[in-house]
Amino acid sequence: MKLHKKRKSLLRAAMVPVTAVAMSAAVPATSSAQATNPCAPAVTNPCAPANPCAPAAANPCAPAAANPCAPSAAKAADAGSDAAPMASGPYDTTVKATQAPYGDKMPPIVDNYLRATPYVGTGGFIDPTGIPMLKMLGFKTVVSLLKPDEGAPNEGDLVQKAGMNYIQISVPTKAPTEAQVAEFAKIVEDPANYPILLHCESSNRVGAMWALYRASKGVPNEIAIEEGRQVGLKTSREPAVREMLGMEPL
Repeated sequence: MKLHKKRKSLLRAAMVPVTAVAMSAAVPATSSAQATNPCAPAVTNPCAPANPCAPAAANPCAPAAANPCAPSAAKAADAGSDAAPMASGPYDTTVKATQAPYGDKMPPIVDNYLRATPYVGTGGFIDPTGIPMLKMLGFKTVVSLLKPDEGAPNEGDLVQKAGMNYIQISVPTKAPTEAQVAEFAKIVEDPANYPILLHCESSNRVGAMWALYRASKGVPNEIAIEEGRQVGLKTSREPAVREMLGMEPL
């Protein structure tokens, strides 16, 4: 009997390692199955040599490419439409275009300064040191009736250096010719030139030019003469203007 019990004990003792071995063998198999995920992405070896033929990887820190349809781009595209409005003629005040300054806003740099229209200032001699200020006041074009021996070439250089257009219509006679009046009409009726400063030495020739220009546009002669007087036409030149208009002498 004792011998039988002893054999069962020995048998149990012998079975324990076998079970333990079997279990220990099963555990790594289970752990290995859990660690290896067939759906997981392949592990990249950071130490692997770079493939020179592979496409460059995208840089997540790089700035996004410009989107032409983005609001900011659209706003920039619309900037051009915000350009300053342009008048349709020398008397058009329906738009907020830059006008010639009023006399009380003009510093003493242009003798006898006045305004013939909202976009046409008139006057006599321009102080050369004040030419850059004309640009600051908004003038875009200077039309000079001076003769070359009255300093027109030097004045032209200064005006252009200040960033304005310079147009010379030299008037050596008592009154401008019909061709000169027609040339001035093209300039004064082009809104791209506004505001304009029309000047000579004393504004007398300016007055003659303005009277003839207005008469050429259909304004009655007497009214055209009066407008010319208002911007400088004097009795020394008015007879010549009246003669060109077929009017009676003074």
